[in-house]
Amino acid sequence: MRLHLMRKTVCVSIYYDSLNEWLFLDWEGELTLLDVQTACLEVANCFLIRPYPRVLNSNAQITGVSWSVAAWLATEFLPHVTLAGITHVAWVTSSSLQGRFLVQTVLNWLPGPAVTSFDDTDAAVTWLQHSRPEHATGGTPLRPPATQAKVEKAFQDFCRKVTAQVPAL
Repeated sequence: MRLHLMRKTVCVSIYYDSLNEWLFLDWEGELTLLDVQTACLEVANCFLIRPYPRVLNSNAQITGVSWSVAAWLATEFLPHVTLAGITHVAWVTSSSLQGRFLVQTVLNWLPGPAVTSFDDTDAAVTWLQHSRPEHATGGTPLRPPATQAKVEKAFQDFCRKVTAQVPAL
């Protein structure tokens, strides 16, 4: 992987992997709903610039997570990932039983792109590398203007909804 830091919050570092042409989300620490909502605003902001069809999402460094996070992710954030252009997600689970159960719960609720969970990063990377789109030729194409407008509106709606729930943002 050739990682370039795009954004960072207290619980996630967001990288662009220029070698594999995907977004890498590296979560860490104790995840509270407020922290995850703030982090997801930053993640969503990355998708305004351009689509990233493949995402490596790692929970390997998570030490704990609130159950409200799973419900919020499944109902408020993840249903919109296909609009952002995501087609494949490799989700590395936490080693904790609670973290694994949370991921499985979210995946059971989630329609949309191909999401596969993994116990380790190497297996996730291998799977994601094999998911490379046939048309990939060094760089992700920009969205058509009509699709970009839909993504921008969805992002604005998402921002309003999150900031209404958490006035401190």
